[in-house]
Amino acid sequence: MPNDNDPLADLRRQIDEIDARMHDLLMQRTEAAQRIGAIKGDVGNHMRPGREAEVLRRLVARHSGDLPKALIVRIWREVFAALTALQGKLAVAVYAPEGTFGYRNLARDHYGWRTPISAFRSAAQVLEAVTEGRATVGVLPVPKGDETDPWWRNLAQNGAAAPRIVARLPFSEIQPPGADNPQALAIGLDRAEPTGHDRAFLLIETGEVVSRSHLRNLLASAAFDVLDTQVSEQYGGHILHLIEVAGFVPDDDERLEHLMALGEGTIGQVWAGGGYAVPLSQEEMTSPGRGQASS
Repeated sequence: MPNDNDPLADLRRQIDEIDARMHDLLMQRTEAAQRIGAIKGDVGNHMRPGREAEVLRRLVARHSGDLPKALIVRIWREVFAALTALQGKLAVAVYAPEGTFGYRNLARDHYGWRTPISAFRSAAQVLEAVTEGRATVGVLPVPKGDETDPWWRNLAQNGAAAPRIVARLPFSEIQPPGADNPQALAIGLDRAEPTGHDRAFLLIETGEVVSRSHLRNLLASAAFDVLDTQVSEQYGGHILHLIEVAGFVPDDDERLEHLMALGEGTIGQVWAGGGYAVPLSQEEMTSPGRGQASS
């Protein structure tokens, strides 16, 4: 017979009761997510990276105690992936040159252990899988300035079938970027959503070489806060510039038209290339939590 005066037995009963309540809440969350899916209907892609980022940032901010914040992120990422798959298709295409595992590991950590992940040797194959609908999201390296054939040139398209950047991986920065800790961008056919902590990408086509300082001045005049610029020459003499800016930039942002007007004679076309919610910083992941919900 259990000893009611045994403090260990009492604590174990408390843990059993807590486990049951947590399980009940998880089942309730599943039912709510399925109702959302039923209301949306067959929209093809039920991924909401912006919404997921908001939830994680709120939970990490309110978290307190000795349980690592990284575990909170890990648990909820698995929940997000499982519930997204219940609402609709979820499959990931990932850039994975022979002998490398970094981007596959990133994709697995972010999109869950049950999510189908297909590895491709080239970025072009990842883009093709997403564009053709064989994958709902693609994971590609963060662009670097020394690339001769950068994958981001494929973002310079219009229309529903044009891929856009939707997230940055990993979402929680526990270790500094490096060879063993790669950084990636996720692309999809859906459009990014504003979260209040965002970065966005613009693609600008020019017919001739334009200095970065001149382009930055044009962007500043159009109220864009430039964080980074990269350049790629195209066939036919056209030049594409990838511009990372602070904040959220939708496809119909009025600043894009303003930029075109300011750059008349210099800028041929401008595209919004999507964006991402800023990942949780090392400070956010290591600082003591407030122990209450953020406003």
